[in-house]
Amino acid sequence: MKIPKELMFEYLLSLENYRESHPTLKDITMKEALEAQKKIIDLGFTDKDIIDMKSEELLLEYKIWRKDSGQ
Repeated sequence: MKIPKELMFEYLLSLENYRESHPTLKDITMKEALEAQKKIIDLGFTDKDIIDMKSEELLLEYKIWRKDSGQ
């Protein structure tokens, strides 16, 4: 069973937001990233599953999703 792509995209977006956020917003954006990660873990996946799912193909799909969804 694979992590649903929508959840992975949400997680990747939250990490990107954290990385690009102003230092005064780091706490808020980190909380969002941890909440997205928790949703994945609550489905029974591990941090290793998240790492294993990352690939060039997924990142390309993420970029397309981000553009199409206006994120």
